[in-house]
Amino acid sequence: QYTSMFDEMIADKLAEGGGIGLAQSVMRAFGEDDRQSLSSEQAGTGVGGGMPLPQRTAPSPVTPPMQGLKGATAKLAHAAYAISAPEGGKQWAREGTLTTRDLASQIETQSNKGTQHFAVDEAGGYTDAFKCNLFAFEAARRAGFAVPVINRDSGYGFPTSNSVTSDAQDGSLRGNWADVVSPQQVPQLRDKLERGEVAMMLTGSGTDGRHGHMAVVEKIHDVQFDEHGQVSRIEFDGYEARQDGAQHLTRRSWNLKGHGEDSKLARNGFGQIQMLALRPSATPQTPEIRLSEAIDRGRGKTP
Repeated sequence: QYTSMFDEMIADKLAEGGGIGLAQSVMRAFGEDDRQSLSSEQAGTGVGGGMPLPQRTAPSPVTPPMQGLKGATAKLAHAAYAISAPEGGKQWAREGTLTTRDLASQIETQSNKGTQHFAVDEAGGYTDAFKCNLFAFEAARRAGFAVPVINRDSGYGFPTSNSVTSDAQDGSLRGNWADVVSPQQVPQLRDKLERGEVAMMLTGSGTDGRHGHMAVVEKIHDVQFDEHGQVSRIEFDGYEARQDGAQHLTRRSWNLKGHGEDSKLARNGFGQIQMLALRPSATPQTPEIRLSEAIDRGRGKTP
């Protein structure tokens, strides 16, 4: 807190004095004419022509991870925050546009269109598309956990929440990129998260033609099951990419269709809810697992 106050005071003093006068020196070094002035909105007005200072922006609405997180739990939460805070999480909104900075995988594939990179430009940078799966998988990828990718004509991309939830319903996942948490493992799950022994995400399937959903988990408060042993309600803290952007939520609740209270924080109507424990990648620089190749090698289920 003290150092941040110091930085803010220095910035205020620089702004009052018009910067530190480096603008002309930099321009001369690159051969620019000194008479080419900066616009009044960008340039300082102090002696010697102030160096342009970055515009102050409003603080990101996405809050940092909760304090006290450890190990794998903290790594995933901090990765989710890192891809949210720079733009305030708005790039992950349904109307937001993602760029190669947001989906930074270097994985490539060959198609009839030639060499294709990660499909970030699909649908205009995914504008007008739900991005919860992209957000959760990108956070996991940057944190060094294994993530699944599928091959499309426009390049590799992450699978949808509906397909992941359906894949997990028999207790395993194609490519073995994560472990499906069973009801018997839930009592120890909360302690494992607190000790940082596990990184976890949630995936849910939509009903009545709705999209599913995915989230990054920091802490679990409560898990309830139906008569079939399926998760009927879960209350947790974590990160999600929602329709209006990425958010850090506390005591968020997901419910199966017909379960749970009717509130603004409750997402009622899931067909299934699955808890996934991520696996650290043996190659953190290239953590993508190509599902088609995993199937070919016999490491996963058939489609």
